[in-house]
Amino acid sequence: MTNSYRKHLDQFFEKLLYYRHISGRINKILEKEIYLYNSDKANIHFASALVISDWTGPTDNGWELNFHTGIYNETTKDNYEEEIEKISSSQLCLLYAQSFESFERFLKDCLFEKLERDDEIRKYVISLLPKNQKSIITRGKMPGGDTLFKVFKKVGGETFKKFTASNNLDIKFKELWTILSEVRHAITHNESTIKIIKIKKSDHHFDIFNFLFNSKNISDDKILIELDYKKFEKLIKRFSEFAFQMYKLLSIEEKLEWEKKTTHNNV
Repeated sequence: MTNSYRKHLDQFFEKLLYYRHISGRINKILEKEIYLYNSDKANIHFASALVISDWTGPTDNGWELNFHTGIYNETTKDNYEEEIEKISSSQLCLLYAQSFESFERFLKDCLFEKLERDDEIRKYVISLLPKNQKSIITRGKMPGGDTLFKVFKKVGGETFKKFTASNNLDIKFKELWTILSEVRHAITHNESTIKIIKIKKSDHHFDIFNFLFNSKNISDDKILIELDYKKFEKLIKRFSEFAFQMYKLLSIEEKLEWEKKTTHNNV
């Protein structure tokens, strides 16, 4: 029987590879920028100010009158490298957030395909939906977040339990999902700032976070999530491997062929 889940996995892999590819180009450009302005002869000074107009204020014969808000930013040679590193980290974090969205889409695509031919799973998903959505389940109504992973865990059955209990990274799948999800939320909604309690629900949670991400303390209870290119490259690899485990366990539970001949060349 043809394994139709493979197309969803390949789509996810293509997206992650694209993010890694463009992050490599961004990294090269920023490295070159730092090199150019680190020389003794280099001189740099960038300044920006926010100027706006008052829509309900007076005009100059119809022409808007602009005024300085007092908000000002400045970059000099002394802090330029630090600024570039912040820019790089910010862009890589945003690429990670997009990667997570693609991962959720991959899981939803696989599960929706599963429930279309499995009445038990269809009924289970419907039972988890809000009361006003319990009539017909569509791809657009597929649950997200922890509910999505809860469904996937049920579909994964004994294979899920086996894989999460024993794997080469000694990593628990639910804890990994929690960290990936919490970090994505922090990047998207809190400018990469996260409360330590969110990622230190247990020692294993915190170990996973430190394994995948960089960070620095900004207060007693908060940290700033950071990424450099090398860390991002490893993150993409581990994220791809996690998706492959989801594909593999789903395939095993349905007795579908999951192995595919691959090359061993490093890219």
